[in-house]
Amino acid sequence: MKNLRLSYSCVTTSIFARRLVLGLLVALFPVIHLGWDARSFAAGRLSITTEPASQTVTAGQSATFTVVATGHNPHYQWLKNGVAISGANLPSYTTPPTTSSDNGAQFDVVVSIRYNSITSSTATLTVNAALVPPTITTQPVNQTVTAGQTATFSVVANGSTAMIYQWQKNGASIAGATSSRYTTPATTTADSGSTFAVVVGNAAGNAASATATLTVNALLVRPTITTQPVNQTVTAGQTATFSVAASGSTPMTYQWRKNGASIAGATSSSYKTPATTTADNGVTFAVVASNAAGNATSTSATLTVNSAPAPAIQLSSTSISFANDVVNAPASQALVITNSGTATLSISQISATGAPFSVSGFLLPLNVNAGQKTTVTVTFSPTSAGTVSGSLSIVSNAPTSPSSVSLSGSAVAATHTLSISPTSLSFGNVTTGTSSATQAVTITNTGNSSVIISSITLSGTGYSMSAGGSPVTLTPSQALTLSVSFDPTAAGAVNGSISVASNASGSPATVSLSGTGVRQNSVALAWNASTSAVAGYNVYRSTVSGSAYVMVNSAPLSALTYRDSAVQSGTTYYYVVTALDSSGKESVYSNQVSAAIP
Repeated sequence: MKNLRLSYSCVTTSIFARRLVLGLLVALFPVIHLGWDARSFAAGRLSITTEPASQTVTAGQSATFTVVATGHNPHYQWLKNGVAISGANLPSYTTPPTTSSDNGAQFDVVVSIRYNSITSSTATLTVNAALVPPTITTQPVNQTVTAGQTATFSVVANGSTAMIYQWQKNGASIAGATSSRYTTPATTTADSGSTFAVVVGNAAGNAASATATLTVNALLVRPTITTQPVNQTVTAGQTATFSVAASGSTPMTYQWRKNGASIAGATSSSYKTPATTTADNGVTFAVVASNAAGNATSTSATLTVNSAPAPAIQLSSTSISFANDVVNAPASQALVITNSGTATLSISQISATGAPFSVSGFLLPLNVNAGQKTTVTVTFSPTSAGTVSGSLSIVSNAPTSPSSVSLSGSAVAATHTLSISPTSLSFGNVTTGTSSATQAVTITNTGNSSVIISSITLSGTGYSMSAGGSPVTLTPSQALTLSVSFDPTAAGAVNGSISVASNASGSPATVSLSGTGVRQNSVALAWNASTSAVAGYNVYRSTVSGSAYVMVNSAPLSALTYRDSAVQSGTTYYYVVTALDSSGKESVYSNQVSAAIP
């Protein structure tokens, strides 16, 4: 009988059912021969060799589960928490980006071949929360302590756990300061002004806090009176001032007392009374100095108030002398008149005797209030050389009136002299087309009278001068500075001069100038091309034959010539050339040539 090959396409019937049906077929048709090919037989040998493994990810990441199974062309169906995942039909399954709700989900896979199936072990997905970098919500704040105390700085930060802290002082990390709070050692005044900050970090990043400043105040010291108030004597109508000096910690406050009673508003280190009366005679004044550490009371000072106010005249000098003044050049001095009394000083007359003397700067009558002063001007105007004397008389309502001031003066003839330094300038060799360094000539009035410079004249090709405007007047000891430079346009020696005309003796004064223009020299070099392929050439120079060569070109040369303009007269230079290939490798030096610069 012809062999038959049977196929069975129902994938939902169990293996037991399939065997039962086949058995029935054999029973019903015993003459039929069933032909099983090797492929169908092998397909029934299904097993899982590598189970899916549990996975741990961070929220937002994906997780991948993988299974390895034997058998011919198996089919896969992945399940999440027992529910088939649509489209998850490969040996590996990668989840979408995870969230915290996926934490603990279980994944397995059903592997099947036409006639049987097998389910893998379960793999668990662990989803950790996403890391959040630190954010500082409460910054460290400035602290003020007293020397010897400690200071505590703190910070509050949000972010993922496993937070670490590192406190810094003046930008430098503090060893062991790794918590959210930092307490300093006992402070000293040297710590005042130090800054503190903290860097907070976790696996997601770090954040630096704002800076907090530590202020350390000196240890409080009780007040000590170092200068006691002293007794005062005034005339009725005047004021009296009492003062005290105290040492100790600041801020310091003061409270003055009169006869033991506090004086309203008298809270500074000095106290000025109102205008006194004879009733104030004999009263006492004291002060209490206080600070946060305690207080100290001064000794008492007594106020004496005299009656019968009267003006009193006080002169800044009882004699005025003019020495060696120049004839026809008036000189003046001030005389200060002070009313040291207690009533208005009224001056009715101020007069000078002696022909060269005069007094000015006032109008009569001249009234000076008690304790005030006024100034008058005494002038000496000699018309000839020699010595003269006189006096100044002041008539007033002071008990000592009249007051007198002796006057004396000596006059000398006018001298007009100038000093010029130096009297010659040498600029040496200067390259044509360039400017020399500037040199200065100082003209000083060495006489006792003003000198008028009518002109300052410069001669000589190539010389220039500044600050030489005229006419100009120099007072005694005053100086004028001229700036001179040499700018030659041609080679050769050039002489010049500066002529100063004035009303001084010996005018005109002359300053001689000298300088030499020299040409700019250069050396032209040429060489034969290298027989090898080269990328360029370098030129080297030395002032020593055979050694100490220095490259003079800034970049490799493509030409076979070079001009060296940085040479000086009177010097011999020695030159060599090298060749460079495309890799920058340099040849040995060429033969040396020399050039003597005249």
